[in-house]
Amino acid sequence: MSSFNNMALFIKRAEEFQTEEFIVEAFRNNNIGKVREVTFIKKNNDTGKKYNGVIVIFERWNINKLVETLFNEMSASPDGTTRFYFDHSHYWIINIHKQKMAQCEEVTLVDPSLSDKEKIVQLEEMVRSMSAQIHYNQKHQEKLDNKIADLEQKETHHHLVNMEIRAQMEDAEDKFSRLETNVERMVTRLELSNKQVDKLYDIIEEMEQDISDKNSIISYMEQQVQDMKTMLLGVLDTDPIKQSINDYIKYYLS
Repeated sequence: MSSFNNMALFIKRAEEFQTEEFIVEAFRNNNIGKVREVTFIKKNNDTGKKYNGVIVIFERWNINKLVETLFNEMSASPDGTTRFYFDHSHYWIINIHKQKMAQCEEVTLVDPSLSDKEKIVQLEEMVRSMSAQIHYNQKHQEKLDNKIADLEQKETHHHLVNMEIRAQMEDAEDKFSRLETNVERMVTRLELSNKQVDKLYDIIEEMEQDISDKNSIISYMEQQVQDMKTMLLGVLDTDPIKQSINDYIKYYLS
C-alpha cells in the first residue's frame, strides 16, 4: 500500500450554519476534490458573534482550471490567501493549512485488494491529486525563488550604493582634510601678516615720533634765529655799522 503527504486547506471564516456536510458538498460540487475530514475551530469576532475557522483535509485533489487558479492565487498572494466562491455570490477566504497534521501525513493511495481496473482508476486520481499539489508547490517555490532573487538583487544594489556612498564620503573627507590644511596655512599666514603689520605700525610710529622731534628742533631753531634777528635789529639801530649788518642780514639771514 502506497502513501503520499496531502495538503489541507484552511477556511478563515465559515458561518455556524455551514456544517461539515455543507463544506464537503461545496468542494465536491465545484470539482475541487474529495474531502476526507473537516475540523472546526470555534471563534468570535470583535462584536462577540460566533463563527468557525475550518481545516479541510482532502483525500484527493482534482486537477482542473479552477483548482489551478486557486493554487496560483494563493501562491501569488502576499498573505497566501484567495477567495473560493462556493456559489455565485458567496465565498470563503482560504489558504493552505501549513501546520503539519497526522491526518495529512498518511493517505492511502492504492489499495492492493482492488481489481486492476479499480487500481488504474485510483492511480489516475492519485496522479491528478499529486499534479494539483505539485503545481502549487512549484508556483510557491517560484515565488520563493523570485523573492530570494529580488532580495539578492536589492542586496547587491544596496552594496553598490553603500560602496558609492563610502567612496563619496572618503572623497569628501579627503577634500575636507585638504581644506582644513589650507585653512590652517591661511591662518598661519594671517598671523604672520598681522605680526608684520604690527611691526609696520611700530616703525611708522617711530618715524612719526622722529619727524615730530625733528619738527620741534626745526621750530626751536627757527625761533632762535628769529630771536637773534630781533636782537640784532635792536642793536643795529644805534650802531654805526648798521648798514653793513643790515645788508648782511638781508643777504644771509632773510
